[in-house]
Amino acid sequence: MDVMGPPITLEALVRVRLVGGAEHEVFEKHLRAEPAVVDAWRLAGDCDYEVRLTCRALADLDSAVNELRHAGGHTSTTLVLHRVPLDDR
Repeated sequence: MDVMGPPITLEALVRVRLVGGAEHEVFEKHLRAEPAVVDAWRLAGDCDYEVRLTCRALADLDSAVNELRHAGGHTSTTLVLHRVPLDDR
């Protein structure tokens, strides 16, 4: 019996608004270097980026979000509870 259960992967969507003169090119370089980042989109609207993170633990997610803040952004994080399959289109 496996007491630990299957590995858990946390997924989060993080909206980022650059502040303090942070430059897009520098921020995007940071995104490419962060292992937790699996997708990122530059947006028009009330934020500059939406970033998708995957992590094994809440502490890892906390660390990845803090790295986004240190790279020059205000963040708003949403945990993904369930992915809705759209295969039947």
